[in-house]
Amino acid sequence: MKRPILPKQHKKRDVIPESYSNYTLSQNEKIRFLLYCGLSLMITAYLFYHSLILSLLVSCLAFPGLKPYRFYLAEKRRKELKEQFRDVLYSISASVTAGRQMPEALLEAEQSMRLIYGREALIVKELADMVKRLKEYREAEDEILKDFAYRTSIEDVSDFVDIYLTCRETGGDMVKVLTKAAEIIMDKIAIEREIRAITVQKQFEAKILTAIPFLILLFLQLISPDYLSTMYEGLKGRILMTLALAGIGAAYFWSMKLMKIEV
Repeated sequence: MKRPILPKQHKKRDVIPESYSNYTLSQNEKIRFLLYCGLSLMITAYLFYHSLILSLLVSCLAFPGLKPYRFYLAEKRRKELKEQFRDVLYSISASVTAGRQMPEALLEAEQSMRLIYGREALIVKELADMVKRLKEYREAEDEILKDFAYRTSIEDVSDFVDIYLTCRETGGDMVKVLTKAAEIIMDKIAIEREIRAITVQKQFEAKILTAIPFLILLFLQLISPDYLSTMYEGLKGRILMTLALAGIGAAYFWSMKLMKIEV
């Protein structure tokens, strides 16, 4: 979907994101991530290598980790918005069935979502912005919905907007088409929610299994440090510890990838 050309007053947004595909970290978020991630990496490196210098060098890998962390937060925000959009579909479908036009449906949806999620929720801010642009700036609802779909980059939002715009252009039965489309999209989101509920337990189990080797290593070092002394001396021991650490990391990321199911 092409991004619509917006009036000047909407080029910059202070309340809602310009794009949900990108996440801009605040200074506090950067410091908090670098502190936690750097400390975790340093402890892990010291546990496997018993070298303070090497541990400090490994902790510097927290800086390249800022990029995947931004991607993680962006995905988390998009998932949150997608869950909230499901309730918006309920509201819009009910309003359209009652004979209201899309601008009125958006206004009612904004009021309903404010009661459910509160004023600071992402979807409430988005709907409030849409209503403001409709009322105060007299923008076309087509451009507003296109802009929302473009910025969110959420397939379900884009599908709903495309169906609505196509129905308007072709003069189809708006109530029937939108109601059916909303039902299909809501069922899809519900299935995704059920899958996530099932995989959450498995992801927790994977995290426990990943933590077990670290706990065993820590336990052995506390109870019998001489038992592992050969692993920290010489090149062969360093290589074996590196392979063990790489194997644990690879197993964790592979398990997370296997449990990532797309609907």
